Amino acid sequence: MGRPGYQGPERRRAPRIQHRLPLTLTHEDGVLAATTRDLSASGAYCTLRRFIPPMTKLQIQLHLSTRSQPTRIACQGVVVRVKPPTPRSTLSRYQLAIFFNDIADRDRARLARYIDDHLNQPGRRHR
Repeated sequence: MGRPGYQGPERRRAPRIQHRLPLTLTHEDGVLAATTRDLSASGAYCTLRRFIPPMTKLQIQLHLSTRSQPTRIACQGVVVRVKPPTPRSTLSRYQLAIFFNDIADRDRARLARYIDDHLNQPGRRHR
């Protein structure tokens, strides 16, 4: 299934869920708090209160809430898209697409299980 209005093949390789999770991003200017809008084992789309340019490398901590115990996943990522694409003094929120370019296989598997668990719950929205 492709994106609305997009006629080409779906490029995503990992299932994606619309899900809000706290995310901590660390980059050269410090530590920033964000919230995911959607999530896959290969990346996240999140809301942030400041502009970060594309191709910026980030240290990421995802905070998963699981039935058994809270789980923290640490990885590295790179900003691949920002909306709007340039900083604006009148905006207080930006949408960032982040690709997880360095994540341990064990953590990617845990993240994939978390997403699968949410995909299998009735009434959950996913893409």
